Amino acid sequence: MDWSPQGLAPNGGCLLAVCTRDHRVKLYRAPHSEYQCEWIQVYDVSELLNGYHLKSGPRWKETQEGDSSPGDTGTGNELALVRVENQSNCEGPTSKDLAMVPFGSSVSADTRLKSAMDPKDFLALTNVLSYVSVGWSPAFRLESFSNQSLKKTNLIVALLALGAKSGEISILKCTQPVNYSLEKATSSPDVSLVTIIKAHESWVSTLTWCKSGKTLKSETDSDTSKCEEILLATGSTDGSVKLWVGDVGNFTDVVANSDPFILLRKIVPEDHSPVTSIALINGFRLSGCIQVAIGKGSGSITVIEVSREEDAEKEVKKWDAHSHAVTGLIWAFNGHCLYSCSQDNNLYVWKCDEENLVTLPFPHDSSDKSKRSVFLADSVLDGYYGLCLSKGSLALATLRGVSAELLDQMYESRAVKAMAQVFWVGNQSFQTSSTPADEIRIGHFEAYIRNWESNLLEALHYLENINVKLALWDVRASLEHLACIKGKKYVNTVILRWISSLGLVYSDANDGKETISSMKTRHEGIVNASSRRLQIVFAILKGLFLTEGHDPLTIMDKLSFRKSYETFETFDYGWRSFALDIEHELRERLVHLSISLVLLVFKDGNASTVDGKYVDYSALMCMLQWITINSSKVSKQVLCDAHSLAQIFRRGVELESCTICAAKVSFMSTEMGICDGTHPHKLPRCSVTFKLCPPGSHWFCYCCARWASKQTPRIFFTCSSRHSLNNLDSSELIQDVEPACPYCGILMQRYFPDSFLRLSLV
Repeated sequence: MDWSPQGLAPNGGCLLAVCTRDHRVKLYRAPHSEYQCEWIQVYDVSELLNGYHLKSGPRWKETQEGDSSPGDTGTGNELALVRVENQSNCEGPTSKDLAMVPFGSSVSADTRLKSAMDPKDFLALTNVLSYVSVGWSPAFRLESFSNQSLKKTNLIVALLALGAKSGEISILKCTQPVNYSLEKATSSPDVSLVTIIKAHESWVSTLTWCKSGKTLKSETDSDTSKCEEILLATGSTDGSVKLWVGDVGNFTDVVANSDPFILLRKIVPEDHSPVTSIALINGFRLSGCIQVAIGKGSGSITVIEVSREEDAEKEVKKWDAHSHAVTGLIWAFNGHCLYSCSQDNNLYVWKCDEENLVTLPFPHDSSDKSKRSVFLADSVLDGYYGLCLSKGSLALATLRGVSAELLDQMYESRAVKAMAQVFWVGNQSFQTSSTPADEIRIGHFEAYIRNWESNLLEALHYLENINVKLALWDVRASLEHLACIKGKKYVNTVILRWISSLGLVYSDANDGKETISSMKTRHEGIVNASSRRLQIVFAILKGLFLTEGHDPLTIMDKLSFRKSYETFETFDYGWRSFALDIEHELRERLVHLSISLVLLVFKDGNASTVDGKYVDYSALMCMLQWITINSSKVSKQVLCDAHSLAQIFRRGVELESCTICAAKVSFMSTEMGICDGTHPHKLPRCSVTFKLCPPGSHWFCYCCARWASKQTPRIFFTCSSRHSLNNLDSSELIQDVEPACPYCGILMQRYFPDSFLRLSLV
């Protein structure tokens, strides 16, 4: 199984591709609108591929209706694969239209024998339709040209590769939905077949993807441009490994049997040792160099550097790392180390040395405060079956098998089938050391803390990339973990040092001691910072310093912080003031973006769309009231645009009505409203439009406890500064939206009570 990039599911989450025991591939989504824990099947990829192969696969032998002998294809006890007529199927044959009958047997009257194949063709078709490996590619953006509207639209696409027993690789394209919803639970993803590649002569046992890019130079070498590519590494049970490359621009309009992928290099020839896992990373050490780690069934790991300019690859390292099959490989910390796991019940960290692979010390907790009790003994666990890293590479998750005969037959054996373990690897060191673990805890404690801090800052720097979906659960959990080890005051200093390096605050203390009391907000730094950077800072402050309870109707304008004795010692009003400054900047950008859209619509002469798709009058009135209340804080540009908008409408402010008792609701907060009825009702407001949320399903942010009835335009999240919103055109504003919180940037979900299981980590 493999997770898709975030954004392909109907609610903006991930799709899960699962290869079942009967070699079928199905797509699942999280139950975001159903109160259950089982994931929901949304698509059967096998049906799409089966229909394609049955129409264009091995030769079919036409037979007459009711003919008991299918010609010279076979006699005796041989079997024939036949296709029965299905009038309800308008999309061609599928696997449900197949039936197995012995040669020479009669067919029932209600079954029409259309075609048959001999045993060799049947075996070939069975291998083609039997999938044993799956892998999702990273998401990338495509420009699609519409003949009807004569406009270019941006599509976000991810590729799904399926490896079959026949050695073929089927590559499908899954397009991100244009609109996300919490109510359309039955919507299926947009999946289409791209191409089928004959990659190997044996089973495709593993495959992995990686983004790449090459620089294109003109004939005069004066102009250069960068072309985005996608890399695919495939491994087979015959021991061969191949590297494929495809230009992203070729996937806009592709058809089956086309060649969007070309073979870049055959890295490893056949050696009859099956390939069980592959890890791929691009651009490590040398520019244009591709680093490939290959795990074999024999337990060996080979690391190869592949250069695009040279025809021959360089085998850098080869090591007998494990005694059993390598079941998981993954590069971490930008290729500085390699994690591997095996069925021999070992988990290792490796570093590429000049001659071979060198073992690095696996990260361990250096404080008893951070340890938790283990429910199962290590003797019960029989091996590792896969691993994965968190978004910031600070947490490592592994899946382990369980020896059922060693479990308690009354309790454990009924509930425990496998176990997932999570290791904090933020203190990973890249220096080889033979020092025992006890001496590391005592003599190298400061180095341990430095590793945590450097890796944490590197993760925050990586998450500032707008092409990466924001997920901060590992960063926030690591900071809390670090507070238990080193102390809350130290973590408070680390956060201050990080925020100061971003240019968002400065210190006026004469003694040089940086505390939040001595810090002042740097207004220019906040204005010139990107929306993604501000969202990361606000989400971390909210997760560490605000109340733990998620009251959906909390007034966020009056943030309730924890007491100093409950959390960080130096926490006081300074953090609250700084968080409110960032929140105000993000809210002002959101208002500026909404008003600019309306003004551009009127400027283009499309006044008829005012009450239509792009303009919401009640939301604009709420935004104008917010500007009036905060007139001393907002910029002159926003005040000028608000004045122009008021001149266009020339209508008075209309109070909203309570959705329960129809009483009037005055605008006092952007987070909630209280009606003027006899028994006042507390109603949530949309964090995007500021108006009261209508009845129905709404988005909810589990990070900052906000509601939203509409989604935020994607351009808001890619905003590089406040000034970048001044020179936009209508084509940039009228585009896709994202179901993410505009204040913390994290995916919003359906609100579930605390008694239900949380489906995702925030």
